[in-house]
Formats: sequence, C-alpha cells, structure tokens
Amino acid sequence: MRRDAHLPDRADRHLRWVGVVLLMPPLLLAVFAPALGKLTIGAMLAPPSLRHPLGTDELGHDMLVLLAQGAQVSFAIGTLATLIALLVGTVLGLCAAFGGRLVDDLVMRTAEITVTVPPLLLAIVVVALLGSGTLLTAVALGVGAWPTAGRVARAAGLALRGQPDLLAARALGVSRPGIALRHVLPAILPVVLALTGVLFSSAVLAEATLSFVGLTNHDVPGWGHIMAHAGPYLRDAWWMWLFPGGLLIMATAGVALLADS
Repeated sequence: MRRDAHLPDRADRHLRWVGVVLLMPPLLLAVFAPALGKLTIGAMLAPPSLRHPLGTDELGHDMLVLLAQGAQVSFAIGTLATLIALLVGTVLGLCAAFGGRLVDDLVMRTAEITVTVPPLLLAIVVVALLGSGTLLTAVALGVGAWPTAGRVARAAGLALRGQPDLLAARALGVSRPGIALRHVLPAILPVVLALTGVLFSSAVLAEATLSFVGLTNHDVPGWGHIMAHAGPYLRDAWWMWLFPGGLLIMATAGVALLADS
C-alpha cells in the first residue's frame, strides 16, 4: 500500500523532468540569442556542420541564429498572452462569483460570446485590421483565451463563497471585493495557475500558425515563418523544417508537462 501511494508522486517527478529536458533547448536558445550575434549571409542551403550546427536556409542565414531569434518571439508572445489571459480571466471570474447575479450574467454571457470566436481567428482579424507585432499579437491571443481562466476562477470562487470564514468576514463588514482579494484569490490562485501550460502552448502554436501563413510582421521571423519557407526544400534541406518543428514541439510539450506535474 505504501509503495503504491508513492507511484503518483514518482510519476509526477518523472513527467516534470521530461518537461525540463524538453523545454531546455528552446529556452536556452531564447536566452542566449543575443550572444549568437546578428544574421549573416553565407552559403545557401548548407547542411549542418561545425560552422553551421543547424545548417543555413535558402538565403544563407545561419539556422541556429535564426531559430534563436524566433525562440525569443515565441516565448515573448506565449508569456504575454498567458499573463493577459490569466489576469483578465481571474479578475472577471472573481467579479462573476462575488459581484451579484447581474454581474455574473454579464461576465458569463461575454465569455460565451468570446468562446464562439477562437483565439486564433480573433488574432487573425486583429492582425489584419490593426497590423501585426509582438505586443499586438500577444494581446489578441490573451484576450481571446481569457474565458478559460475566467470560468475556472468563477467556479473556484463559487465553491469557496459559502465557507464559514468568508461568511464571518462578511458579517464583520468586510466588502465583497475585500473578501475576493484577501481570502479567495490566494486560495484559487494555484487552480488558475494550473492553466499556464495550456494557455502558453496554445498561444505559441497560434503564433506559429499566424507566422506560417504570413500574417505576422515581427522584426525577426518566427518558427512558423521558417517552416513555411522550408516548403520547396523538404527533400533537399530537411533541417529547415525539422529543427523549427522540433523546437515548437519541445517548447509546447515541455511547458504543458511542467504545468501538469
């Protein structure tokens, strides 16, 4: 019995280490991108070698430098979009749980309307109308994903609303916003933060999709943009699609495993 009780903990630790191993390569690329220098022009479509560890693209750009700069874009957009979704969703979820029936109905109807428009589609519309950029893309993806965090925060808040300590605080004259911020928010924060992996992975994949179809205009191309340009060279330059695709999978899977474990 004791042995079986430790199995879930051991499985979680193993998943956590798998997530760390997967996340390290793209994360290190993003961190050390400035140290790799700027893009330079060299031999076109050169295979991986000591001089170019990840090869070069059709323009002669070093793939290592190119993918490192793309990692910065992906992690910046994924992080900003996740923070925006968690912040907006948590605030609106708590407002729905403690703001009365009218506020609850208003927030939930807004969430239902937002859910009908996928975050990727919302980002496409925003990018097409207002232009593309790292901050604008992150805001569009974060705003489109807030209902996920909002519903979780609302459900957790409603579950705690009838607790004796909260009723006692209310009886002592503590306002509803005070109860939500002082007592409820710290209790539901771990539940809301558990969504980090899903939100981050979705944002990174959405950015890669936008970049793949040419709807982003960052200072440096994202991983999706690099894979899109690899289309005509699938046989002759396998490194042009294998490395960015692998980094995309490692980044999203690594964050998801760390968040779940």
